[in-house]
Amino acid sequence: MNFFEHQDRARRKTSMLVALFVIAMAGLIAGTYVLVMSLYLGGLEQAPQQREALVNQLGPDTFWRPDIFAGVSLAVFLVVGGGSFYKTAQLSGGGEPLALSLGGRRLLNDSVDPVERKILNIVEEMALASGLPVPPVFMMEQEQGINAFAAGYQPEDAVIGVTRGCVEQLSRDELQGVIAHEFSHILNGDMRLNIRLIGIVHGILIVGLIGYYTMRIAAVSGGRRSSNEKGGGGIVLISLGLGIGLIVIGFIGTLIGNLIKAAVSRQREFLADASAVQFTRDPNGIAGALKKIGGLNIGSKVKIAKAAEASHMFFAEGVSELFATHPPLAKRIARIDMFWQAEIAAEEASGSTPATRPPAFAQAGAVGFAGSAAGPTPSSSISPENKPMDRNAPVIETAPPAAPTPEQAVEAIGKPTPQQIARSHELLESLPEKLREAAREPYGARGVIYALLLDADFTSCQQQFEQLAAEADPAVYRSTIQLHKLTEALPRESRLPLVDICLGPLKDLSPEQYERFRENIHALAAADNRLSLFEWTLQKVVLHVLDPHFGRKRKRKTNQRPAPEDVSTVLSALAHAGSRDEHAVQIAFERGVEATGLPPLELQSWDRTIFDRLNHSLDALGRLPGKSKSKLIRGLAETASADGTITPREIDLLRAIATTLDCPMPLMA
Repeated sequence: MNFFEHQDRARRKTSMLVALFVIAMAGLIAGTYVLVMSLYLGGLEQAPQQREALVNQLGPDTFWRPDIFAGVSLAVFLVVGGGSFYKTAQLSGGGEPLALSLGGRRLLNDSVDPVERKILNIVEEMALASGLPVPPVFMMEQEQGINAFAAGYQPEDAVIGVTRGCVEQLSRDELQGVIAHEFSHILNGDMRLNIRLIGIVHGILIVGLIGYYTMRIAAVSGGRRSSNEKGGGGIVLISLGLGIGLIVIGFIGTLIGNLIKAAVSRQREFLADASAVQFTRDPNGIAGALKKIGGLNIGSKVKIAKAAEASHMFFAEGVSELFATHPPLAKRIARIDMFWQAEIAAEEASGSTPATRPPAFAQAGAVGFAGSAAGPTPSSSISPENKPMDRNAPVIETAPPAAPTPEQAVEAIGKPTPQQIARSHELLESLPEKLREAAREPYGARGVIYALLLDADFTSCQQQFEQLAAEADPAVYRSTIQLHKLTEALPRESRLPLVDICLGPLKDLSPEQYERFRENIHALAAADNRLSLFEWTLQKVVLHVLDPHFGRKRKRKTNQRPAPEDVSTVLSALAHAGSRDEHAVQIAFERGVEATGLPPLELQSWDRTIFDRLNHSLDALGRLPGKSKSKLIRGLAETASADGTITPREIDLLRAIATTLDCPMPLMA
């Protein structure tokens, strides 16, 4: 199953979630109606003398009352729907509000603390390998259990959350396995589904809360009323009955909500485990983390009160619930390490299992519960080229990989390989330290982006410096001057990954600072009255990620439907980017069109209007469903690889197109 199929499956899961929500709403309405009518008819039975007057005032004493049913339905819909909408809106800012509510502290990208640097480096490498902006990392300082989560609506607003116990007690390989698991949730479209689950369960919970407060108010009112007051005792009893009934209905509804969470999330956890092994080619990493959770007393528990509402988002069970949101640890480990249970059985048969350890995790000493890393297991023998990179090991020069086939290009979307993760590590290490440090904080990140946009032409460059001197923050201007020489010497293939590092810190700008930054990058790109491919690419990637964060909506008009001409535009641009030979351009274009399955299209020219046409076409193509995007990516891959090589110019354009289509492109050499 590739990235596009996972996205379609996530959308189907969302449809299923809506259906389950409708069923839950129907149950809540039916239960509340039965409660209201039971109290109403019971009240009539308790007041025989006033019965006729009440019936005349409130209507007939039959159990089916359409008017009351309509009122109850409306009330339940407003309460549950309003509660769900409120909670979802509360989390609409992406993953950061949820991370903060769970006690997370955002780690500074330029932190030098060894523990913080360890997790920041792993997240940075995984993001660059995946073709994603580097997400912010939040650490739950007070949590000693081993756990983590990914939260957000889109990959661009995702965050990674980790407990302190997770970072401190896991080895680098194990922590990489956990982070790979969370990146799988980002890439497979699980995050939006998870936030919607939080909203639904919260709305259902509101019914029980209303019952609780109704009962309390009735109890307080009952104590103040005189027992001789006419009708007072009956009203109090009805209110108490209503409160207790709503608590029961709310409790049942919450159980149903938790059952929905469990039904939706359990299989997604198996998928994320498998993806983590695929990303790292190291079963020992994630298996070792799961084994440590099973072998430590504290396990994966999260103590903060709000952890219950986000229980389905954690790497492992964070709270105790009637319906578990995660598969049992033993099942998860057995799927990763097929020999694990056989080894446990052999150890138990020999009588060597320590009595103080749970039998299912008796192999703790062998697999590294006490140590810093999981030891090797027979199922996880890995060839040297697939092992995660040792930071202290010397880098061995190898021949560059061959250009991927179109089929491999489609399969690679959303699936970083161990080689790409190792490549991202090499790329980070190859960046000048001053440049790397600047990219990790807001002032320096602006300087890096400005420096990347400076022209080699002396006249244009002078105009750009004058623009920055007049409009940029003075500290950013000085930073740009210092970084200019470093970015000039930077290989082209390292430039967009460097931009990815900058995107996280740039989200910390104030709205006013961002508007100035946005205006400056437009002015720098237009200083020489022409727009280069790299300048357009950089702007496209930066604005696509940052504009929504600062409240700017993407320009996708509802009446702008994708057309074959839009496909022709992007394929033509890519064909021209790869070669100056008109015959080669035509061949590459035709191969791309054939791969998309469309009828023959006309090759478009490369002129001053190309980027306006690209912007218009990409806005339309962003509306394509997953299967159509898959065909388009294959067509792009065919076009780029028509001559057997993929040039840096083609990589830049491919990256901008993929980012705009929300199809993260893994790092390419």
